[in-house]
Amino acid sequence: MRREGGVTITCRYDEGYSAYIKYFCRGQWSECTDLIKTDIKDNWAHSGRFSLYDNTRSEVLTVTIRDLREEDSGLYYCATEIVGKDLYTEVKLEVITDDCCVKSISLSAAAGGSVNISCKYPQSHRSDVKFLCWRSGADLCGEETSVKESRRWRSEGKIQLYDDREEQLLTGSISRVTEQDSEYWCGVQSDQGHKSFITRVRITVTETKYHTTPSSLAPSSSSSSSSSSSSSSSSSSVESLHQRMCIK
Repeated sequence: MRREGGVTITCRYDEGYSAYIKYFCRGQWSECTDLIKTDIKDNWAHSGRFSLYDNTRSEVLTVTIRDLREEDSGLYYCATEIVGKDLYTEVKLEVITDDCCVKSISLSAAAGGSVNISCKYPQSHRSDVKFLCWRSGADLCGEETSVKESRRWRSEGKIQLYDDREEQLLTGSISRVTEQDSEYWCGVQSDQGHKSFITRVRITVTETKYHTTPSSLAPSSSSSSSSSSSSSSSSSSVESLHQRMCIK
């Protein structure tokens, strides 16, 4: 079974329901099957490929689906469990494959040095916001740097990003690389705030080594340079995510 990228779905819920249990389910509402359910607040809950975060301050439910597959296309609901009829937000997810993009990129860089990243994205996402996310554990997007304009550099911390919408190419640079910079994701964000994780970027960080010669000879040093290799594969993206607030 082919494994793809991932998607993050955001659903707002009504004021006053932050203390209630939240869940995410699939299928028609009358027979919706729970995929993840939790009463944990302001922290991630995980179940298999699914993660859920209930932000009680913003009253927003965030759901992440990892290893996205074409068969994940379908009808879902972000829901709040209450006495009587549960409240829910309907989400229609369509997962497509696009031959434009690579699924995974492998790079190497010397510790303390820099590494360059280049990710293609589907034409259907040309006008969307592009981002580079640092992965933290099960969270696909622990820290994010985004770019909203075409052909204009965006710098934030040690990351620089550039989106060329004519070429459908997101490029960037990460400086002062450390061992924590082992995995990033290139992706796009829709106007509704949903995120599609398109290309996985794995970085192998190596130590800089110095070679010395006898004292009678002039010292010399060499440092490792970054190299990259990529494996081509179709990647998935979210083509449509529609929402409407309903009461069962």
